[in-house]
Amino acid sequence: MGIRLEHIIAGIITLILVSFFLINIEQKSLKKSEFTKELTFRDTRLIEVDTQKILGLAHSRYGEVEKKILTLSDIVYHSDTVNLLRAKKGTYIGDYIQLEGNVTLNQKEGFYYKAQKATYNKKRELLTIDSPFEAYLNENVISGENLVYDMTKKKVTAQKIKAVVYTLEK
Repeated sequence: MGIRLEHIIAGIITLILVSFFLINIEQKSLKKSEFTKELTFRDTRLIEVDTQKILGLAHSRYGEVEKKILTLSDIVYHSDTVNLLRAKKGTYIGDYIQLEGNVTLNQKEGFYYKAQKATYNKKRELLTIDSPFEAYLNENVISGENLVYDMTKKKVTAQKIKAVVYTLEK
């Protein structure tokens, strides 16, 4: 008994079909593993400008842009009204910088603020602290649950505050 030609042809066709389907499966799995980050960088200075002046400066040790959202690690921010704004992590979303981890703000003419979580609106110059905070001015100390600071009006509102305030002697 010998091998018939029909069996050989059927085997070859089966091998061709199996290899065709395996090649298609591998190509589909390659399409799923696309890289999503648009940009990564280290030790960078970002300068925000308009046609008239510099709006703000930001320094970062590491940053990335993913899906049009800029995230910075160890951010240091500076503008006309903000002497120094620092945080472990800062996320730019439109006109807002969401800050997390050891957030500190040195105001040019005023308090020094410390918190763990805050949001800074660059356009309205509004700092919103969403966690317990401490604020210092010379020997004066204020602490509370949350705070909203309007830098243009120089107005602060806070909840559940505790304060130690020293007045001038006459």
